[in-house]
Amino acid sequence: MTTATHPVLGPLHRAWKSSSFRLALCFSAVVVSILVGTLSVYYVEIVGTVSQRLDDYALRNSKRLLSVYAQQGEAGLVEEIQRLVSDGIDSQDEIFIYQHLDGAVWAGNATIDLVHAPRVAALQDLPVEQEARSFNGRVKIDDLGQQRFLIVGSDLQALTDIQHRYMKATALALGLAVGLSLLGAMVFRRLMDKRAAEVRQAIRQAGQGNLHFRIPMNRKSDEFSLLEQDINQMLEQLEQLVRGIRHVSHMVAHNLRTPLNRALHRVQAAKLAPESLRPALLDQVQEELDHLQRLFSKMLLLAEVEAGVGQHNFEPLDLQQVLQEVLEYYEPLFSDRQVELQLALEPGGWVLGDSHLLANAMSNLLDNFLKYGLSAEQRCLEVHLQRQGHEVQLRLRDHGAGVAPAMLERLSEHFVRDPQHQQQPGHGLGLASVKAIVRLHQGRIGWRLAQPGLETWVRLPLHQP
Repeated sequence: MTTATHPVLGPLHRAWKSSSFRLALCFSAVVVSILVGTLSVYYVEIVGTVSQRLDDYALRNSKRLLSVYAQQGEAGLVEEIQRLVSDGIDSQDEIFIYQHLDGAVWAGNATIDLVHAPRVAALQDLPVEQEARSFNGRVKIDDLGQQRFLIVGSDLQALTDIQHRYMKATALALGLAVGLSLLGAMVFRRLMDKRAAEVRQAIRQAGQGNLHFRIPMNRKSDEFSLLEQDINQMLEQLEQLVRGIRHVSHMVAHNLRTPLNRALHRVQAAKLAPESLRPALLDQVQEELDHLQRLFSKMLLLAEVEAGVGQHNFEPLDLQQVLQEVLEYYEPLFSDRQVELQLALEPGGWVLGDSHLLANAMSNLLDNFLKYGLSAEQRCLEVHLQRQGHEVQLRLRDHGAGVAPAMLERLSEHFVRDPQHQQQPGHGLGLASVKAIVRLHQGRIGWRLAQPGLETWVRLPLHQP
């Protein structure tokens, strides 16, 4: 059995589940609370001011009539009261009575039950009787002796009317404020739901594998626009990463399949070959397996560096010392190939890092130079190390054939190689590992065409030892 939902409470119950609706209601509650506080202050001020004026008027008239009584006696008091009630000025609101305790009125425009009235000197609110009506009045009772009393005050009807009108206006204002708050919260919820729906749709599309989907951007610069911009950038990055993973997977399969197939064919050939040829074929198989081992080692190192492994081994290092040790290791190779080194190494280039990883990165850069940076006309490598502000910069410039301008941005991608170097040995992982190591050290790397040749620059944060 289903429970019927109230036509008003049902939408409100559904809206209450929305955090944007609750947030808007919270702000509305704050506004309504401020409105209630403001109206309360105004109420106290307005009613208090009117009440104070009535009190001052009654006390002033009472004092004046007591002065008349003291100077002119009972006759003067009666005459003055009759003049006041007949002058036509606020006669309906004023109370002037000269009355005996038994109720006999000698002068005035009303009567009061003095038998049951409290005998206090302060102003008090008492029932007042006139010929045509009964009302509450704020009066001051002065005992003149011999059970005679002077009663002076004002009708409270005006004050009561002000109170009623103010309360009615306040209730109307609060009701309007609450209604507008609910309406505003509903509108705010719809607007937020509409903007959030675009974000949810983008996330659903990404979850379904559609990384090409983008949230339509608008000209507003609000929080949702910034969020949508960040999500679009995230989707763009994810799409590039997925594309890169697919490319890497394809290249890994290609780089593994080729040497494995060669090794397999040579093993099969060794089985069928004469005994005298088998050692040579097995040596070739061993060479292919060594090639695979080096490839796996490079891939493992690259994966570890990209995962952040090795940061716990960071320590202050003199980059000049690390570079000189690597150059000394490569000195025999440079000598065999008649490479001219032009060094400009500035001391004081301290960084925080792992010496083995930085040496590995430098070795990859030098290997790349030996493979692609030599020319028949000039076999020169320029190496510069210097401090620049809060960074240490390493620059290597060769005079080889360089690369195509379109390849500059892709040199550090996995398994990416310049088409003009495809015939030379390599896998396209060297510069990718260099970039990963530089990023692990919070640094930057880039390339520039040197015409002729290629210039590589690496910038690492300067460390104060």
